[in-house]
Amino acid sequence: MRFSSQKELLNIEVASGEDLWYLSLLIKEGDVLVAEVLRRVERKEDVIRSKKTERERIKVSIKIESLEFEEISSRLHILGQITSGPEDYLGEHQSINVEPGSNLIILPHDRDGFIRNLEEASNLTNSTVLVLSTDDQNITLFGINESSNEMIWRIPTGSGKMYEGKEANNRYEFLERLEGYRQSEIYVIGPSIFRDSTSKLLSQNGYKAINTQVGSSEEDGIRELLQEGIINLRRSVESKLVTDFLKGVGSGMSSYGKKEVERALDIRSVSTLLMSDKFFKSSRVTDYLTKCYNGGCKLFVVHSSWETGKVIESYGGIVALLRFRTDFSSA
Repeated sequence: MRFSSQKELLNIEVASGEDLWYLSLLIKEGDVLVAEVLRRVERKEDVIRSKKTERERIKVSIKIESLEFEEISSRLHILGQITSGPEDYLGEHQSINVEPGSNLIILPHDRDGFIRNLEEASNLTNSTVLVLSTDDQNITLFGINESSNEMIWRIPTGSGKMYEGKEANNRYEFLERLEGYRQSEIYVIGPSIFRDSTSKLLSQNGYKAINTQVGSSEEDGIRELLQEGIINLRRSVESKLVTDFLKGVGSGMSSYGKKEVERALDIRSVSTLLMSDKFFKSSRVTDYLTKCYNGGCKLFVVHSSWETGKVIESYGGIVALLRFRTDFSSA
């Protein structure tokens, strides 16, 4: 998600459904949206003739009253009242559907906070990351993004013969299918004996191979890769943070429970504050956000519909990764 500032207005380029989900958390009732919309215009001569109306494009400002992120259709539905524009339309209601590829011009009432959170989202990519899974049965190319792991192609390797040099045809087919991805980074996962030789073969042929330390292949390997947090996707960062939180529960380097997290924020021991999108939208969130920003900690909002988000929800919707152990226990 890219954005730029035009005086008080923010111009946001919406690239994906993930951007829309994030914007649905940031946009609040009372924020002002500037947009061009189509409105029906009834002209006197039209009424006399056939009572038909036509549409014309007008520029208006809309004070937002409600918004809803529609995950299945990947759009953000916004409803508000027209506060500026042609006089005939002032006070009327207008709905707008924002989809990937749209430009959004908005005047948020908390501009500094809005920008701070936009900067966090803009650091993550909306593109597809290539992952090459290799083991003793198959070599498979996946394209993974924020919403899915898509298998692009798969080549059976015949019990690892490709790696033993006994089936050169498989190697040629493998390199031929990768030709269109020569400029892309390719993360290689799988048991080390296959992963290392595949990474070497890629590098020798001019590909940008990243030999990871992920020893599993296929979906298990992708899950492990996401938990490592080394790829620039929100769900990878989210998976790594939730994994770190769970590890910290046993070591005393994590805190959970609303009172315990608030106490950790009070003594500025929190390095990263994790909360579900449901908690972020609640009326209780303001005090936690203020203490987090004042204490110099990072904020990360997780999807309550994802497995990682369900983990955070099970701990009350808000947890913390700590800079140092506290002398009070979570409950």
